[in-house]
Amino acid sequence: MKKFTSIFLFVIGFHFIGQAQYSAGGGYTFYKSLNSPVTWQGIQAFAEFPRTESNTFFLRASYMFPKKLNDVANATAYELSTSPQQIEIDRLRRSSFFSIDGGNRTYFMNTYDAGIAPYFSSHARGIFGTYSESYGDFDETKYQPPNSFDKATSVLIGMGLNLGVKYQLPYRGAITFDIGAEYVLQLYDAAQFMGNEITPISFFANLSYRFDWY
Repeated sequence: MKKFTSIFLFVIGFHFIGQAQYSAGGGYTFYKSLNSPVTWQGIQAFAEFPRTESNTFFLRASYMFPKKLNDVANATAYELSTSPQQIEIDRLRRSSFFSIDGGNRTYFMNTYDAGIAPYFSSHARGIFGTYSESYGDFDETKYQPPNSFDKATSVLIGMGLNLGVKYQLPYRGAITFDIGAEYVLQLYDAAQFMGNEITPISFFANLSYRFDWY
């Protein structure tokens, strides 16, 4: 893992040095899946590297604030002789996810660093979700809660498209806003994100400030 991180940082650092111009920024992010009860909000940070005056490569990291849900669950008795066989216990569920996405962006009407310019992007995304459950007081020697894990993880991948607009500020930098959709697939889902928090058809939006280096 350390070796992979070192190689990744070296490649990014080399890319920075090799670029005469690049940008970095961040801001607010929103994520919502079709038919999911969960609406995610969080923060994101990104870097953008021009290839030409109208085409760039971007890489973004997003963190969605944890969601908490209080409800009840059934704990089942270990022994058949225990009465009652099931009891209701208080349950607190927590879930969150971190994602990394990147892809190509093409600007229209104006260039990457001039004026107002709509843009179109294609991207791939990796989603790393965590889920945990905790319970109120009950007799743990007699009853077993519905889940025995403290924390579970999920790894999902998504591919999609988005549209946005960039407004170049009078001083250095720009404001960007984009919306998009993606198709999400399951790689590993111990936290049962797919179908609960995230479904295959998902939508997102990002509002950002971008600072440009020359």
